Amino acid sequence: MPSAEPAVPDTVLLPDEGRRSTVAEFTDWTTDRTLGRAWLLDPCRPTTYPTDGQRVRFRTVSREGPEAFDARQLGVYPTPEAAAEVLAGFRRVLAACRTGQLDGGARWTWVTADVPDLGDDGFLAASTVVAPEYASDGARIAVTRAGSAVFLAHATGEYYTAEIDDGAQAVREVARRFLDSV
Repeated sequence: MPSAEPAVPDTVLLPDEGRRSTVAEFTDWTTDRTLGRAWLLDPCRPTTYPTDGQRVRFRTVSREGPEAFDARQLGVYPTPEAAAEVLAGFRRVLAACRTGQLDGGARWTWVTADVPDLGDDGFLAASTVVAPEYASDGARIAVTRAGSAVFLAHATGEYYTAEIDDGAQAVREVARRFLDSV
């Protein structure tokens, strides 16, 4: 029988939500509550998750800068079991699409690391995309679960390797800030 653990209240602000930019090159943090928006964990290019249709709420908080994009996403599901399946789905997709290539020749690589002290099912993921016609870029992602809520911290920029580095540790700290707030 599914547990009835409460979800994260809709009034909880995500890390940096509503903050103004302190750097001229970056936009202010904006909030998007589109329920059908895609998760920013997109290893298969494009990646769809069957659990997306189970969402009760979804929020994306983001900002943009030169060759950078930072975001926080929160998906709330009807039960902790449904939320746990979201993270299991993330792990399956990361394993299935660890490496790949786009039609134009760009190649991607993903690596992951479990983070046992980062909430329920916490892990880090890092990617790089290399193409002959442009500079390498990539993403650093931290994912955790708090009951029936799934939180994802995301940063993209000029990453030249897929490794759990300082960028991955920075999104890990964002996820810790989220967990401390709930």
